[in-house]
Formats: sequence, C-alpha cells, structure tokens
Amino acid sequence: MNRPIGGWRRLTAVIAASALLPAAGCGGGGSARSTGPAKAGTGEVAKVTWGIDSAPRSLDPAHAYDGKSALVYQQVYDSLLYLDAAGRIVPGLATSWSQPDPLTYVYRIRTDAKFWDGKPVTAEDAAFSLGRHADKKVASEFATYFGAVKSVAATGPGTVTVKLSRPDPFFRYIPALAGQVVQRAFATAHAKDLGTPQVGTMASGPYKVESFSAATGATLVRNPSWWGPKAAVKRLEFKVVGDPETLRLAAQSGAVDGTFLSDPSLSRRWRDGRGMTVKWVPSPQTVYLSFDVATVPFDDVHVRRAVSLSVDRRGLSTALFGGHARVARSLTPPESWGDLASPDKVRSIYAGLPEPSFDTAKAKAELAQSRHPQGFQVTVPYPASMKWLGDVLQSLQQNLKPLNITLTAKQVPFQEYVGNLYSHEKLGLQLIPYTPEYPDPAGIPSLVLGTEQIKGGFNTSGFSTPEIEKFLSQQRAAKRPDPVAGLGRIDAVIADQQPYAPLFYTDSGLALNRELVFDGDYSVWLNFSQQWATRLKPAA
Repeated sequence: MNRPIGGWRRLTAVIAASALLPAAGCGGGGSARSTGPAKAGTGEVAKVTWGIDSAPRSLDPAHAYDGKSALVYQQVYDSLLYLDAAGRIVPGLATSWSQPDPLTYVYRIRTDAKFWDGKPVTAEDAAFSLGRHADKKVASEFATYFGAVKSVAATGPGTVTVKLSRPDPFFRYIPALAGQVVQRAFATAHAKDLGTPQVGTMASGPYKVESFSAATGATLVRNPSWWGPKAAVKRLEFKVVGDPETLRLAAQSGAVDGTFLSDPSLSRRWRDGRGMTVKWVPSPQTVYLSFDVATVPFDDVHVRRAVSLSVDRRGLSTALFGGHARVARSLTPPESWGDLASPDKVRSIYAGLPEPSFDTAKAKAELAQSRHPQGFQVTVPYPASMKWLGDVLQSLQQNLKPLNITLTAKQVPFQEYVGNLYSHEKLGLQLIPYTPEYPDPAGIPSLVLGTEQIKGGFNTSGFSTPEIEKFLSQQRAAKRPDPVAGLGRIDAVIADQQPYAPLFYTDSGLALNRELVFDGDYSVWLNFSQQWATRLKPAA
C-alpha cells in the first residue's frame, strides 16, 4: 500500500533467505547478514522462475503503486536513489544529492547510463519522470508523496532540482521510492498507454522486458548495456500462481525457483526441504482494521470500539500465524524506526504501550451504548491472493455473532481490492495490511491520518482532529520534534476513537532454491527499493 499495500504497496511480500538471514529484532528494520553455509558462487544462471500470486497491474510505476507490480518493475528501471538493508539512502542514477535549504533538493545524475535503445539517460529524463507524479493530469498513485512539490526541473546537464512549497522531511526518501526513470520521449509518445502489455516501457535498468501480461506475469532478460555490475541471472520469468498450495508444491518440485512469502499463516507448510530453503523475518507490516467514520454504522465510536474488542489478536497470532505475527500495540511497527532510536529504546517504547483487549462483554457494552444496539450487517472485501486476510475475517465473524453483528467476508480480485481502497467511496469496514516504505516512525500516521490524505491519499478512515493536524504539521516542519512523545499521543487518540484498530505486525519470508543464494545483506527495505534480482547468485 509497505506502500497501502505496500501506500498500498505495503501489502507486499518481502523477505529473507535462510542462510542469509538471522532473526531480526525491534528497531533494526529486519536487516540481516548471510551467516549460513550457503555462499555466493561465480558464474551465471541461465533462468530463474519466480513465483508471484498476482501479475503486475502495469509497468508504469505511476499507475502500479503496489508490491505485486513493484516486484517486477523495480528490475526494469533505474531509480534516482535506493534504500539499503538498513534503510539508509544510497546512490542510484543520482551519484550524489544535497539539501541546500529546507525547500530545495539537488541531485547529480550519473553520465554513463543508457536506455535500452542506446540513448543516454539525461537530467531532463530524470526530472520528467519525477515530475510526472506531481502532475494531476497523470493521476499518479504516488501523488500523495508529492503534495509539497512546487517544481521539478533539470537545472544543468547532469542536475535535477526539486523545489518544495513547504518543508517536507519525508521527501528525502521519495526518490528512492518513486524515482524510477523512464525515457521522456517514449513516455510522452505513450501518455495514455505507457506500461501496458501492448506498449511496455523504455528504461535503463538491469533487465529488459521481453513480455508482460496483466494475467500471467512477465519475462525479463538481462540488459547487456546496464551501467552496474552484470546480473548473474540471464533470464527472469515471473510466473503467476494464485493458489498458495499450488505455489508451495511448485517450489518444492523445482518448477519455481523462488518466491516471497507474504502469508505467515502458511509458515507451518513452508519449511526447509531437500531443494528449498525457507526463512521468516520480522517485517514492518501492520495489519489493521479501518473504519470509515463518515459511513453508517462506523460513524459511531461505540460501534468501532465494539468491533475492535471482538478481535482475538493473541489467539490468532498463535493459532493462525504459528507465532509469525505479533500483537500490534500501535499503527507504527517497531521495525520502522531505522536509526532514529536504538533497538533498546524501541523495545522500551513498545513495552510501555498497552496491548489491545479481546473482551466480548465489553464489546457488548459498547454496542449497547451505540445507535445500533441490535447489531447490523457488514461486508468486508479481501484480495483473493491474500487468503490469510479472509481467515482473520472468518475469526472476527464468529466473535461478532454474540453482538448480533453479521460480517460477510467477500473475496475479490487483488486489482479490485486496491482500486476500491483508492476510491475512498463508502469504504465502511476494511482489513488492510500496510508496510511503510521508509524507516520513519511518523511515516504511517502521516499517510493514514489527516485531512490532506482523505482525498486521493491513504486516510481510508476519513478521520482527523485538531491534535492530529498539529502533530502532522510538526512532522512536516523543517525542525521536527522528538517523535516519541507525539506518537504516544497519536496512539492514545487512535485507541480512544478507533478510526483504525491495529491488529498484528506480521513476519515475511523467502523461499529459495538451494542452488541460489541472495548475496549480501537483506531486509524488507530492499524489496521496495532495490533491484533485488541482481542479488541472486548461484550457490558456491
């Protein structure tokens, strides 16, 4: 939406190979170092088949802001910047960057990058690509991150300058998330159909598009003229396998060489085998209920509290997720603090937060105080490719029966689920997995709260208060206050008014053929902001 899904891109699967990842703790972003026996070898890999549970919606990032699409298009484009395994900003097409004042960012573009057609990547291409997201005519799904952008321009042969209308401390991360550079001439010629299977795109990344289908997946081939180190994998095929059990069997049989695991409820089935290594690592994904406070009956705070009290978070974390989910005490996951607080400090912060209750008696009492004491009916959609969300809803359905609340879980295609969230039309009750795209504890609150995010943003609850607006304003200031105290107040408001009900922080995993290794450090941040396929190497 890490993004929601993701924004929404945070719906995504991200994660770590076994020999590659020791367990990660709070505050580190899930970063890990390869410590197992598997070592990266030299040489090439003729083909890797990567399993995905749904195809990319588009190869145009502006119209495919979700984790499923990003898994593919991040291998195709070069981005201005990237995030490394620790969530730190590192160079991409921009070899250096600076912020001479609170309203100005300057990027120096490398001179040796070429598009697939042989033409050089220029500052004009980079400025055009970044500026598309701020252009209302483009209607980019990244637009919410560009609310403070006043202009983007090439200000020299290799220089891009971004001017803001107000300070936005979060913008420093955006070129690592929405900085994919497309050729200006190609994108202008295909303003209506850029990124479609019929047209494709023109980029400069390590892989070129051989074929793409919004139904079956994509095939990429190595770009021999890429400026970076040559990728070991010559051919990368993304194969859509919508059924989780079919995907597991395909991985075990060798028909699929690897896949990211975003369904912790399957952890008991996904285990190390003779030909496959599987590991799970804490991710910064928060799963939460969203209540549209402008829609009956969720405009009543007592209804929202009653539903929240009916979720057996701890029971689900054990029974459904096999221990690969933790009860969420805040919308902000502990893995999203980056270097803003030490791991010990983060653990201390979360230990001091109250755990949400599961209490049917209190839920009944809250509903009795509402305008709907006799109960009601509600339908909640969930994506077909994320069956575990349906399992959560089935549990909630049973727990709501004593309140005479009838919940119907409705399975819908992933694209329909995402499109509905973006529509902001009578959302009612939603179940959303959200992964932040950069390691800042104020990131999620800044995207899912406040009036600025109600239309076209990620505030699916439509909720705000003067106190929240003050907090958001402070977080956008050039000099931000300590986030700990402010987030404590925001958590208190959310716990009281329940526009959102945090449920879990989930783990994510990676299943990888034992003939492959993921070389170097790995964390969830790489899945959102790196050309991760270039890290796949043959095992020594």
